[in-house]
Amino acid sequence: MTADRVERSIAGEGEALEIAGITDRGPVRAQNQDVWDARIGLGGATAVLALADGMGGHKGGLESAEAGVSGAMEVLSTADPAADAATTLRQAVAAANDGVAVARQSIGGNPGTTLVLAIITGTHVTVANVGDSRAYLISGSQVTQITDDHSWAAGQVRLGLLNAEEARHHQKRNLIERAVMGDPVEADIFEVDGAPGDVLLLCSDGLWEPLSDPALGAILAAPDPLGVSLTRACDAALAAGGTDNVTMVAARWLPIPSANV
Repeated sequence: MTADRVERSIAGEGEALEIAGITDRGPVRAQNQDVWDARIGLGGATAVLALADGMGGHKGGLESAEAGVSGAMEVLSTADPAADAATTLRQAVAAANDGVAVARQSIGGNPGTTLVLAIITGTHVTVANVGDSRAYLISGSQVTQITDDHSWAAGQVRLGLLNAEEARHHQKRNLIERAVMGDPVEADIFEVDGAPGDVLLLCSDGLWEPLSDPALGAILAAPDPLGVSLTRACDAALAAGGTDNVTMVAARWLPIPSANV
């Protein structure tokens, strides 16, 4: 644990969803350029999650991440719940992009950020992704990556020139080929279904680079409050040699309490 850590729970027992998030600056970076947010809807069965990782080494990384999450959440939190989720997510990415464009005009340089968003409706999830921040579905201890990274290393994996483990540690693993930078950008859209006990996790590369999928699955499968599990995952990523900012926001589907008769 570093001195620069923030944890927050959004929803817990008695709700249909348990939601929590955590961000840690890590032991090396001078600034935490990761940003996350989450909001739960009326009745507790719907929620929206957002996470951004400002492009390290680029001027205005933090400002871009903040603008991206703020713009996206403005759309996600005010959208009609009956609207098509994929359309809403594309609108949220466009709003995030507009926010980064404003930041670029103010700051100068070439700022940018990754962005991963999720809309949860009951047990159904729609995810949008730009960059190499990820969404995972964790069922028991089984970890399934939902999103595809927009990075050089991931492209080499898709071409069969690297395997996933080689890409995880490749010297070019942080070379991003698509990001939210204030210019038109297309997000990838994914659909997945969860079940009671499953966890939807959005995270920055500060988590998934040092921490293996089996280790992550073992931590999140434990019967701990979600915030406790995220703290343990953050600690494990740092203990495994992580040097980047580590950020997660997650939702766990809870059994709906039976009504008293």
